[in-house]
Amino acid sequence: MKKYLFIVFFLISVSFTLYGQRDHLVNKCILCTDSTAKYLKDFTIQLGENYPQGEFRFKATLSLRKKTKYRFTMCTADDSKGQLILNLRDRTNKTVLTSYDQNSGSIYPYVDFICKKSGIYHVGFDFTNGQSGSGVSIVSMIQ
Repeated sequence: MKKYLFIVFFLISVSFTLYGQRDHLVNKCILCTDSTAKYLKDFTIQLGENYPQGEFRFKATLSLRKKTKYRFTMCTADDSKGQLILNLRDRTNKTVLTSYDQNSGSIYPYVDFICKKSGIYHVGFDFTNGQSGSGVSIVSMIQ
């Protein structure tokens, strides 16, 4: 019986520790946003290692409004092998924004997007070269 209680206690303490790390990374990433920005949403991304296949492994949808300026801020955990990158596509699956510049190889910690058409957009996240990692992306509205 004591063995089972120890296992339960251990699992509970590990879950609180992991939640605390996630919360710390979200708070750290929020501090990196513009002081005039209005927080809208955050995405917590945790991916294992995989071979790069051209597709982003973490996908979500966002509803964005026309004539609104959005900022996507990406923060990568210190123990990640890769760096968090973002790709935003419109309803026709055309890439309208990315945090990775293929020509220079630069990865930007944040990117701004002025929405020209209201609608549903698909956001994808991955780590460079399909590496493992964890990170957070904050979506905010710039006023």
